[in-house]
Amino acid sequence: MPEYRTYSGLDDRISKDGDVGFLGFNNRVRPDQLPTGILADAQNLRTDRRGEAQVRKGIDLIVSPLSSGASALTLPFTLVADDTSVTATQTGGDVVLTNVTATNFPSSGTVNVSGVSGLSPVVNGDRAFTKNSSTQITISDQTYTGTASGTATVKFGILNDGAVNAIYASCAFSDPNASASQYIIFAANTKAVAVNIDTGATTDIAYPTGLTVTAAGSMLQAFNKVFIFRNGETALEWNGSFSGTPAFTKVASGTYTQPVNLAATGFTITNGVATVTVSNTLSAGDTVNLITAGGSTLTKGTEFTVSEASSSNFKFFVNTDDVSNQTDVHFIKKVSVGLGFSHMPAPPYAVYHQRRLVMPFKFSVDASADSFTARGILDEVIASDILDTDTYDQIFAQYRFNAGEADFNVGLHSFSEDNLMVFNRNSIHLITNTTSLQSASTKLLTNEVGCVARRSIVQVGNQVIFLSDNGVYSTQFFDEYNLRGTETPLSEPINVTVQRINRDHWQNSVGVYFDNRYFLAVPVDTATKNNAIIIYNFLNKQWESIDQVADADFHISNLLVVGEGEERGVYIVNDLGGVQKLDERVDGVDRVITQIGGAEKTLNVPGSLTTRQYTLGTLERKNWKQFEMHLESDTSAVSNFNISAETENPDANLSLGTLSDFVGSTLAEDEDVSIRGRIGNRRGYGIQFTLNNTLGRPKIRAIEADGAISFRSTNKAE
Repeated sequence: MPEYRTYSGLDDRISKDGDVGFLGFNNRVRPDQLPTGILADAQNLRTDRRGEAQVRKGIDLIVSPLSSGASALTLPFTLVADDTSVTATQTGGDVVLTNVTATNFPSSGTVNVSGVSGLSPVVNGDRAFTKNSSTQITISDQTYTGTASGTATVKFGILNDGAVNAIYASCAFSDPNASASQYIIFAANTKAVAVNIDTGATTDIAYPTGLTVTAAGSMLQAFNKVFIFRNGETALEWNGSFSGTPAFTKVASGTYTQPVNLAATGFTITNGVATVTVSNTLSAGDTVNLITAGGSTLTKGTEFTVSEASSSNFKFFVNTDDVSNQTDVHFIKKVSVGLGFSHMPAPPYAVYHQRRLVMPFKFSVDASADSFTARGILDEVIASDILDTDTYDQIFAQYRFNAGEADFNVGLHSFSEDNLMVFNRNSIHLITNTTSLQSASTKLLTNEVGCVARRSIVQVGNQVIFLSDNGVYSTQFFDEYNLRGTETPLSEPINVTVQRINRDHWQNSVGVYFDNRYFLAVPVDTATKNNAIIIYNFLNKQWESIDQVADADFHISNLLVVGEGEERGVYIVNDLGGVQKLDERVDGVDRVITQIGGAEKTLNVPGSLTTRQYTLGTLERKNWKQFEMHLESDTSAVSNFNISAETENPDANLSLGTLSDFVGSTLAEDEDVSIRGRIGNRRGYGIQFTLNNTLGRPKIRAIEADGAISFRSTNKAE
């Protein structure tokens, strides 16, 4: 049966326009120019292969292990003289301090106490207090016993150096001794914390005594170690072991000592393991050459890699017969044939490539420990020796790009086999044959585009994607020697969004690839920290969504792909101490942390979509009659959303109600429905619909608008 009755000559024939399925969004062109299936805007959505546009899963808080206790500095405060005649009394497990000039003290905060004896535990030190009166405060952070004696001194208006005030770097870590254990490790100012993704358990990893991290840096796992790189300061390394009291140590610095001769006082080979007894300065990963075989069966000149080392011996693996104790065996550590080896030159970051660390060569290592000098060269990189993070050849392992031009290094990317991509601010280069540094060569790939954010560089198959001045750019290797970029940026369809990125802070952008999607966290509008994630769907070949949390205090300092099995996914680390997992909560609720030591926040996901402009394929003005939508509620939550429309020429904004208005209540879990509503015979050249989610994670399958071309006439136009 026909949908409508027969039309007469004066009737306006009803026409339809709409979309059955959605692929992504495009905000560069006018909405009436968009093809079928492309939205004009998508916020917090996912478009799957069935063409459904669904509100994304919520972000789930995994752990927020940091607690600052008190702020590093209590503001505002009034500077007062130290109280040196304070009486301390233990009362009910608390310590009451009287004769304190507390008139200008806040109701609570931190004071420094000294001079008190007789209590257990010791009360002296920085203590949290509550104010009782203008002359009395109470310390109740612990249960104290004993009788206080001595004359106390109280200082107020102090810096609390132990307060955790920010996360400065983070990285993924896989425990080489436990294949199922995946971690996120982040560096705060006073310590590092390892978070077990499987269990949520945390482990503190200490810094060297007296050392704090005070500025943004970077972290990397390589050689079963974790490094914290600090621009212009000595890098830190941790051996990856959780046994005992895990702690970072400083990498070697100062004058590089090249041992000439390691004369063994004992040498054995047992079951393929060679043990060299010698006063040792080597570390695991160092290489040695045999110069005197003695009574062993080894070949003079052979190079070996140290597998284990202590102060009295080192070991390596060898495929030969067992050898009993020998003494006339001599080794030599590799000696530079150039300007001499150097310790790690205090880089801002590094990448792992072909069993080497490669990093910017911005600083030279001075003779004194922990001392570095800026070289004034920003377009040079240097590589470590193979399996040796402490040895850098200043001649054969360094490369300079665009010397003398206004360009500088931004990032590095280990591309394939022995190819290393070097991203400068205004150019891209390639180092090939990096297996042998002395025979490696460099070439310019392009000087038409460069990279603005090191951590935005991501490889997807034979493509390398990164953020450039022109937006998100994609390069592609067609063969071993041919890398070309696309004529237009990959982000050309969302240029409106790209123009919103805060260029004063876009160097902090960070990207990852997971689940056939490229996730790029960027600072948009006036934000100085990453507050949005733009997502490209490689299956649909379209930009999918702009993700944001409904709280301006939520920032994204890093994105990491971590975990095994169901736990694997994209994790968000923010600079406020939270580890959150993206696309995790099926109830459509974001659970996040926005303050160190603060309570978690639970927020509805602000999903929305705006359709293309429906025009019935003509330029004439129409009368818009009604709309129809096909949708489904998720299996785990009820759904509801607001419906609005906008007509153009003449312009009008229309409120069309809510989903619950049409179905009588919220849409039940796992329920599908078709709704039809009146538009009110509104006139306009085109119409587009906006759905704003208020509850759950509804799936939108199809949207249709019915209209009639108006102002028809029976008179001929002459």
